[in-house]
Amino acid sequence: MRVISTKVVVILEGPGGRRVHESTNIVTDAGDLFYAERGVAQAVPTNFTTAGGVFDGIMELYNGASGVPAKGNNRSSLVGLVAGSAKAMDATYPKINDSDPDNTGAGTDIVTYRVSYLTTEANATGIADVIITNPTPGASEPLLMHAEFAAPFDKTSSDTLKVFVNHRMNGV
Repeated sequence: MRVISTKVVVILEGPGGRRVHESTNIVTDAGDLFYAERGVAQAVPTNFTTAGGVFDGIMELYNGASGVPAKGNNRSSLVGLVAGSAKAMDATYPKINDSDPDNTGAGTDIVTYRVSYLTTEANATGIADVIITNPTPGASEPLLMHAEFAAPFDKTSSDTLKVFVNHRMNGV
């Protein structure tokens, strides 16, 4: 099985209306290992799971001059963590075949991760990167995935934000 990195969909809603930002993302080397371990139902703790094998990663947003997404990236390649953006996935995520109509990257063989930010969370200008990492990240912790938006966006205290990260499972 091969994991094809696919669409990241961001839905920003507020007084300025509904704005959609999309990007592609890459699964890192650590992400490849995670999916391989999941493929054999490994139940020992990994970078992104608990001792019982339950997914245990968080999403973070960045607005600094971070490096271009690359397979070997870890958290040390990122600059400008957006305050209040480090959050666990929404309840019931990750999941396959996401039914949220906002997620235009969903499908039957696609794993979706979603985090929703309230108006009081993750307010910043120039949000350009999104990652999934482990729940107690240090400076050089591994990344499951990394995406960079071609056009950075701003989130104000009047906006809500939903971030979808999608990974297609391809048996080729």
